[in-house]
Amino acid sequence: MIALPQILDFPKENNIREICNSLLTLLQKKDTGLYMHSQQVANYSACIAAKLGLPAAEIASIKSAALLHDIGHLSVPNAILKKSPYLSTREMATYKRHCQAGASILENIPEFTHIIDIIYSHHEKWDGTGYPKRLKGVNIPLGARIIAVANYYDRIVNPCTHYWQKTPLEAIKEMKDKAGTDFDPNVVRAFLESIIPCKVKE
Repeated sequence: MIALPQILDFPKENNIREICNSLLTLLQKKDTGLYMHSQQVANYSACIAAKLGLPAAEIASIKSAALLHDIGHLSVPNAILKKSPYLSTREMATYKRHCQAGASILENIPEFTHIIDIIYSHHEKWDGTGYPKRLKGVNIPLGARIIAVANYYDRIVNPCTHYWQKTPLEAIKEMKDKAGTDFDPNVVRAFLESIIPCKVKE
């Protein structure tokens, strides 16, 4: 694994931390790999946000959203999660609903109203071919664009995920190729500059 640089601490508000930890505990019981993946995506996302020069409060919000971006998987049957990404059309439709499910889980928790749109939109693509609403370009919340990049990278290089299949160099090449289609080019650039060591980029 690539070593992560030092990042901001988790938000200090006790109620946010406690609720988030409770939800993450449920996710860990559901799937330890998903729990570990969420931690990594949160770290990557905070680093990207910092590189983009966002205010500390916004970085903290994006990190919170990244930690909970897959909380909607609590509603997805284990059989589908274990089979992913080799899903039937019907199974894929069920899987894709985790974005809406995650937003629904948080919608009645006042402390998380500011990150619901980020979680709902983290599978949207820069060119408008993502889901659930096919948002395009800057219509996608910035936090969601950041998480999309972090999520993609960790999902295919982290052995704890079901998608593990590529080396970091292969993942970086794919991300560069997908900049401007799947991903916001500025976010990809910030990811490469803030997280990937120079010797890996070469």
